[in-house]
Amino acid sequence: MVQQAHKGVFHWLGVMVMTAFCLAAYPSRADNAANLPEDAALADSLRYIEEHPPTAVNQNPPLDFPALMAKLAANRVVFVGEMHDHYGHHLNQLAILQALQQRNPNLAIGVEWFQQPFQSVLNDYLAGKISESELLNRSEYYGRWGYDYRLLRPVMAFAKAKHLPVIALNAPVELTRKVAKGGLEALTPAERAQLPPVIHPAEAAYRARLEKAFAAHPQDNKQFEHFLLVQRIWDETMAGNIAHYLQAHPQQPMVVFAGTGHISHGAGVPQDLARQVPGVTVATVANVEEKDAQPGLADYLLLGKAVELPPTGKLGVMLDEKDNALEIIGVEANSAAGKAGLRKGDKLAKVNEVVIHGIADLKLALAAYKPGDKVKVVAQGRDEATPRAYEITLQ
Repeated sequence: MVQQAHKGVFHWLGVMVMTAFCLAAYPSRADNAANLPEDAALADSLRYIEEHPPTAVNQNPPLDFPALMAKLAANRVVFVGEMHDHYGHHLNQLAILQALQQRNPNLAIGVEWFQQPFQSVLNDYLAGKISESELLNRSEYYGRWGYDYRLLRPVMAFAKAKHLPVIALNAPVELTRKVAKGGLEALTPAERAQLPPVIHPAEAAYRARLEKAFAAHPQDNKQFEHFLLVQRIWDETMAGNIAHYLQAHPQQPMVVFAGTGHISHGAGVPQDLARQVPGVTVATVANVEEKDAQPGLADYLLLGKAVELPPTGKLGVMLDEKDNALEIIGVEANSAAGKAGLRKGDKLAKVNEVVIHGIADLKLALAAYKPGDKVKVVAQGRDEATPRAYEITLQ
C-alpha cells in the first residue's frame, strides 16, 4: 500500500469525504507489464456486460435491458450517474454506451473525468496519435481526477475502437480550488472568464441535500457556501460544454457519464442544460446500491453490482508530497519496500526511469504493474549525497 496524507475533500455524490487515501501501484495489468491491455480489458468487459445486463428496478414492472434502451434511445441526451470508484457502475455505463452506439453510431460521449482544457489530448488519444500512458500524462489525469484509470479504461477503449468523440466536460481544478477557498472573488478576471458567465443559485432541495452531506463534517457557514458554489460551477460548466457540443452538432446525440449527485432529482446538469438548450430531450439513469434507491433520484435506477478490479501491486509505504518531492514518512513491516531497504525519510527520485516529483508521477510510473512484478526504484536520504537504487518485487 502507498498512502498519502490528504486534507478532507468533498466530491458530491461521488461522495468522497477523505482524510487520507490509499494508493496502490495501479492500474495493475492482467498481461505483460510492457503492453497496455486496452483491447483485452475491453473484450473482458464486453463479455461481462453481455452476461450481466442491467435492469431498471424503479419501474413497475422492472424494465429489462432491451426495453430500457428503447426508452433511453428516444432522448437527445442520456445522463448515466456513477459513484466514481464503483467498477460495476462503469460497466453499466459501458453496457448503455454500447447499446446506444449500436442504435446510432453517430454518438458522442461526455465525461466528468477530464477537464475541458485537455480536449486536444483526448482527441489525440482517440485518433491513435498518442498512447494511453501519454493520455494520462498529458491530461494530468492522476493529479486532476486520480481514480484508478482501470475503472474507465473499457469506456475509453470502446470510444477509441468505435471512433466516438469523447468530450471533456469538467472545469479546471485550479479554478475550483480557488473558489473553494475564497469564492468567485478569489479569481482573477481572466480566470473568471473561463467559467460560465452565470452560476445559477442552487434550488432549495439541492441545497438541503448538500447541507446534509456537509453536516457530517462541520465547517463554518462560509466554507459551506463555497462548497455549494463549487458544485454549481461543476454543474454549470458541464452543462455549458454539453450545450456547446449539441449546438455545434445538431444531429448528434450524447451520453454523459458523471457523478450521480450532478444529475439527480431533476437538478444539476440536466436542469442547467435545459436552460441553455430549450426543448432538449433528456433521460437520467442512476447506478445505486439497493439501500440508496430513493424515489425520484433519477428516471431509471440500476442496482450497482459489486465488481472488483484485480489486486494491484503495492510498495507498502506512506508518503508525503511537499516541495516538489515525495518523501517516505512510514514503511510497513514486511512490506516490499521494507524488505528492499527503503527507509523513512527517503525521497523517491525515480521509479522505472520516471522522475518522481509527486504522487501523480508515482501513479503513472507504477501504472503497469501487479503483485509479483519487479520495479526499479531510486531513492535518496536527507543527508546522503548519492542516491540508492533498488529492485523491488511488488506485493
